[in-house]
Amino acid sequence: MESQHVVDEVVSFSKGETEEFREVIVKVGPGGGRTQRFVGRLLGESTQFNRVGVELVRVYLGRKGKYAVHKKTTDWTDLAVMTDWVKELKKKDWRGGFDVDEQSWGDSILEVVDSFEELRDRIPAKIFRTLVDTTEHPPIEDLDI
Repeated sequence: MESQHVVDEVVSFSKGETEEFREVIVKVGPGGGRTQRFVGRLLGESTQFNRVGVELVRVYLGRKGKYAVHKKTTDWTDLAVMTDWVKELKKKDWRGGFDVDEQSWGDSILEVVDSFEELRDRIPAKIFRTLVDTTEHPPIEDLDI
């Protein structure tokens, strides 16, 4: 099994700017050919660049208290099918050129789990620790100093 050493990682987690739930539509399957829909709230997302490719992970809280993990993975060889990737890199920074969410290549899955603890096995450890921290602490802490 080839090592999947993380080259770079962008993590953005928050308790949510609004506590409201909304309709979430995600693409799933090879190339994101199918669509699934549910009502939930985005807890956070992470994009990881490693030796194998790029992985976008989003964690949602559903209105019934379950957690949804949407993963989109793209192998570096998938980039060979992109015709304008050099042009896209010139328009944006290098991470922006690899906007995994907007591409039709790669594979996507949606996993639903019943408990927060079950997320531990489905998302990278660093992301889980960040998510735990954001749920245990207020998004803004006012200091009286």
